[in-house]
Amino acid sequence: MSLRRRLLAIAAVVLAAPLGVVLTPASPASAHGWITSPPSRQDMCATGRVTGCGGLAYEPQSVEAPKGSRLCSGGSRWRVLDDESKGWPATAVSDTVTFQWRLTAAHRTSTWDYYVDGALFKTFNQGNTQPPANISHVLTGLPDGRHKVLAVWNVADTGNAFYNCVDLDISGSGEPPGEDPPPVECSSAAWVATTAYLGGQTVTHRGHAWRAAWWVRGSEPGVSPIWADLGAC
Repeated sequence: MSLRRRLLAIAAVVLAAPLGVVLTPASPASAHGWITSPPSRQDMCATGRVTGCGGLAYEPQSVEAPKGSRLCSGGSRWRVLDDESKGWPATAVSDTVTFQWRLTAAHRTSTWDYYVDGALFKTFNQGNTQPPANISHVLTGLPDGRHKVLAVWNVADTGNAFYNCVDLDISGSGEPPGEDPPPVECSSAAWVATTAYLGGQTVTHRGHAWRAAWWVRGSEPGVSPIWADLGAC
């Protein structure tokens, strides 16, 4: 091959390489999310109501494991969620409860399964569509007493699911029993849009305390799912 032909061949390869990069489809973002109301066990860790949770306090959205588990951790590394000796607080509710999810990355979903004390209670079919970031489900006719609800978010395009356990004290009377939780102190500095915050740092904004799940700057608490609402203060 002549020198001229070699140079032309090399040029063709170099010019084609960027095109190949452009045409390569991007991998979809991983789905993540957790139940914020009534607070799930990982939300209790993230808001500081339960301590000794390790890194879970900063990653409540990351309780992901293969489908089919009936553990609060799903069998993932977050085994602290399965530890009943931690005295997980039970939220006082009536027999109709709205479970509010916060999705930081919403993938296509097959079903949402809710188990009460290990028995399947209700399934919501998402039909392999992408859910909104603030999706919620309503369960009615829940049994009286203290119960553990396991909510399983079955992602459609992977073999994994996300697991959330919610401890409830169900009155069945239409009114939550017990006393209101004490207000949170607004001891943290006010949120500043231009300030960079690390995961775990807290701020106050619009009368609420907030905790960052990871590094963030410019995303407003109450608007961005990166911020966990610690309650009114």
